[in-house]
Amino acid sequence: MKLPRTELPLRESALRVLAYRYLVRDEKGRVVETPEEMFWRVARAVAEAERIFGEDPEEWAERFYRLLASLDFLPNSPTLMNAGLPLGQLSACFVLPVEDSLEAIFEALKAAALIHKSGGGTGFSFSRLRPRGDMVRSTQGVASGPVSFMRVFNAATEAIKQGGKRRGANMGILRIDHPDIEEFIRIKSDPAELTNFNLSVAITDAFMEAWQRDEVFPLINPRTGREVRRVKARKLFDLLVENAWRTGDPGVIFIDTINRANPTPLLGEIESTNPCLPGDTWIMTSEGPRRIKDLLHRPFICRLDGRDYPSPEGFFSTGRRPLYLIRTREGFTLRATENHPLLRVSGLTGGSPKAEWVAVRRLRPGDRLRLNLHLRSPFWPGEGGFEEGYLLGLLCAKGDLEEDRPRKKEDREGAFLRDLARDFGLESGGGSPALEQASSSFYRGFLRALFDTAASVRNEEEGGLGLRLRLSEVDLLQMVQRMLLRLGIFSRLQPSGSEEGPRSRKTLIISGGSLRRFEERVGFSHPGRNRRLRELLSRYGDVPEAEEFVVEVSEIVPAGEEEVYDCRVPGINAFDANGFVVHNCGEQPLLPYESCNLGSINLSRFVREGRVDYPRLRETVHLAVRFLDDVIEVNRFPLPQIARMTRLTRKIGLGVMGFADMLIQMGIPYSSDQAVRVAEEVMAFIERESLAESRRLAEKRGSFPAFPGSIWDRKGFPALRNATTTTIAPTGTLSLIAGTSSGIEPLFALVYRRRALDGVEWTEVHPGFLRALEERGLYREDLIQEILETGGLAGVKGIPEDLRRLFVTAFEIPPERHLAIQAAFQRHTHNAVSKTVNLPAGVSREEVARIYLRAYTLGLKGVTVYRYGSRPEQVLRLARERVCPECGEPLSQQPYCVFCTGCPHPECG
Repeated sequence: MKLPRTELPLRESALRVLAYRYLVRDEKGRVVETPEEMFWRVARAVAEAERIFGEDPEEWAERFYRLLASLDFLPNSPTLMNAGLPLGQLSACFVLPVEDSLEAIFEALKAAALIHKSGGGTGFSFSRLRPRGDMVRSTQGVASGPVSFMRVFNAATEAIKQGGKRRGANMGILRIDHPDIEEFIRIKSDPAELTNFNLSVAITDAFMEAWQRDEVFPLINPRTGREVRRVKARKLFDLLVENAWRTGDPGVIFIDTINRANPTPLLGEIESTNPCLPGDTWIMTSEGPRRIKDLLHRPFICRLDGRDYPSPEGFFSTGRRPLYLIRTREGFTLRATENHPLLRVSGLTGGSPKAEWVAVRRLRPGDRLRLNLHLRSPFWPGEGGFEEGYLLGLLCAKGDLEEDRPRKKEDREGAFLRDLARDFGLESGGGSPALEQASSSFYRGFLRALFDTAASVRNEEEGGLGLRLRLSEVDLLQMVQRMLLRLGIFSRLQPSGSEEGPRSRKTLIISGGSLRRFEERVGFSHPGRNRRLRELLSRYGDVPEAEEFVVEVSEIVPAGEEEVYDCRVPGINAFDANGFVVHNCGEQPLLPYESCNLGSINLSRFVREGRVDYPRLRETVHLAVRFLDDVIEVNRFPLPQIARMTRLTRKIGLGVMGFADMLIQMGIPYSSDQAVRVAEEVMAFIERESLAESRRLAEKRGSFPAFPGSIWDRKGFPALRNATTTTIAPTGTLSLIAGTSSGIEPLFALVYRRRALDGVEWTEVHPGFLRALEERGLYREDLIQEILETGGLAGVKGIPEDLRRLFVTAFEIPPERHLAIQAAFQRHTHNAVSKTVNLPAGVSREEVARIYLRAYTLGLKGVTVYRYGSRPEQVLRLARERVCPECGEPLSQQPYCVFCTGCPHPECG
């Protein structure tokens, strides 16, 4: 093959891959573009975005060209391939939703086909699909399950990828709690299955907690939200480890860790369902309690802990979702989706609760949840006054509204009471929505009447300190409990007698500091009762208020499926739902389409006299962020939904390559503690400077539209152009073009064979290693041939110890050092970090398990292990021989796949 002419410092292998995959060809397939012309094409196309903001495109095209041609920075492959050409699709990766209907599944397949045609890769979560064997009402048949549909996606990708520059690549994800998870884990034990998919299991915190406690773990039907069966968590984990050890698939992502770092939680969780509440949930507002269904698309002011916070858009629907009912020992209840966060209390410090947000699915019986403390501002307007409340309270307490009760003599007073009851929706003694959303004055009258009629003041000798209210209607008691809480009065329900269960007769009890607030805000009509209450209060010391407003979870059970809703409350990002403190997690119902523009800085170009050249790195980071933001403006997206979502968040992913080569230039072994410190220092610098540039761009161009309520908004950033700025992606062919090591990976080999299409072969030595050998007079041809056998220095004699430590290869590095490097980069990376833990062929399954557990405790978002020789048959042979069967170029190991550095053989970068 004739290589293109160039004046740029590109190696022969870089020119070969550019000619195969990147440079423009004519209609006869001949290369008609040089590398310089490719960089100019890309620079000019991207710089056109500057015209939108009143800048000179030619000036920025020159700056972008120098950035690319110097090999200091390269954008992802689709940008190099398509910028300035009719296709114009510049993004690397896309996330597509797969909903639980035949129409939605094939809509996702169509979208994937269009994305693959344009050169992008796709990621799918199949977790919402009903399990194999589940009911399909529309056909009276049974479902075939997620894996069967993945085969359809795989076949479609196979058909589309033929002849393209870049083969279609898919990432398939299934949650660990899906009933078909075992089938998913095992599927790639057959090398012929899902050859166009890389697989990952989305592991939840709940599963890891079950593993740690050696408990059974529920598998949940996503259609119904109900438990299908239970499995031993450790047995399921062992199955995952076994298949990862044997085949390298599936990988692991820690989905709750990912969502905790989600920069725009108001747009929903990543690869998950939106956290939401049903329409009959009571929300405390400045106008009084209101049900969610009455706040749809209506701005309102949320009242939380006695303070007011606006919700500009009100609640909105997020579709039908499975619900769970949370019951507490004190009687409070709430229904919510499995991922709605509630405030869990882990202890009390100085009377104040130490709390954290925890999703419903992670709650366990015995967990303690925080209720709202409406100690201040216990007043709100609304229907009814004290007198009307008192009258209806008497009716509810005495049961005069029951239909089977004898009618009283018709008179004007009786007619008035019946009309009043009808106005407030009372048809029996069980309460009503109109009653619960009445004014605070009405509350006081209503509650006083109930306690005047049906309560007793107990001292210690008579069965315990406190007020006790007994009513025949459990629903009425629960409403009274919520009403009291809104007035700052905590109470608990306990069974009357030996009866147990949610519908058994209950007694409402007020004790502790809430007795004083009851006296101040409700009280009794009878002076004798008020006197006895004051005597009772004299027995109490001061009780910490926070300690009162904590309840204990008694059980969490499936509660069906129905339409659910969410809202946003900027600033506080929480609200009062049935008295519980819950997080808001949505802004509007958006399709979960998303794409990301990626680019990588070549760190090996930023070492001067053994140190990182931070001033030049700062300049490059700023220019690269501007370049990637401009890409969003000129990008031609394959689907309008993707265009909308991308422009809503404007995510970019600035990463690095050449980390291993940078360490070698600095004389730092990859396995050392110093390497971890350098990794963290460099990535912290890139994160800080990328955010600084994104902020400057936002001041001129505006923030990303989803900025209000984002984590950046909460952290006090006045503006930000991009929801994320950093990603560590697999750089694959980009690092080959740049002539540097891949991503943040260690060297795969020091010496390897290359073979051209004409059959000519030669040995290639890592340039830094070759230079070190020559400088020390150690270079010998027989030494190179000996190193070629394994690619590394293990067992090779005559190599100084300092060179052995410095030029270590991937399989010689202990797993914990791989993870330490990944964790250092992850701490300063907004999106994912691509990193493989390379393991020798003889590594044990127990070691793989330890890697997964260590990755979780380090807070990594995911982890990929590759045991040498563990890929399916064809890839196993390729990995062992390290040459491509199509073009003879070396094969590089990246997360989830082996790919060729010289032709469109399967790749993942």
